[in-house]
Amino acid sequence: MVKNSNTQRTILDLAEALLQDKGFNGFSYAHIAEKLGVKNAAIHYHFPSKEELGCAVVQRYRDRFQLWINNARVKDLSPQKKLDWFFGIYTTLRADKGRVCLAGSLETDFNAIPDSLREQTQSMTREMLSWLQATLKEGKQLGVFQFNGEAGAKAALVLSSLQGGLQIARALGTKKFHEVVEQNKQDLLA
Repeated sequence: MVKNSNTQRTILDLAEALLQDKGFNGFSYAHIAEKLGVKNAAIHYHFPSKEELGCAVVQRYRDRFQLWINNARVKDLSPQKKLDWFFGIYTTLRADKGRVCLAGSLETDFNAIPDSLREQTQSMTREMLSWLQATLKEGKQLGVFQFNGEAGAKAALVLSSLQGGLQIARALGTKKFHEVVEQNKQDLLA
């Protein structure tokens, strides 16, 4: 039997949404099987273990992120527009749907997830921070951004504020997340 890529994509979509909503330890194959109207064995056929499924979700996200940042339309943007684009990922894909970011969800469960998923999570977070650091550094060199300290530390502060803002938005509403984004912009603009 040949594995159906549409089914795999649907499973990955559902798993990603569940990870962002409930965390890695907050869902099971039964949740996915129920939404698909199949038995758990059908999920295991495509992803033999939950660890493999989690790693596939993170790898797919990492691949998408690399496509986004290497897209000519994004690469050619000004540092300010790149930052707006980055904030937009969090705003449209997460905050407005009551989800947290994939990295933030897995970082919360970090001590309770399998080693291979920890490694994927670390790689994903490093890649996002590296891109953000380069964007902030570029903006500072061009006089578009201002901040004290190193770009790497500022990137970690911005990313952690976005992740925390998504958590706060769950309790207090999307408006709070938008306030976090706007405050980040005000803090950075020269």
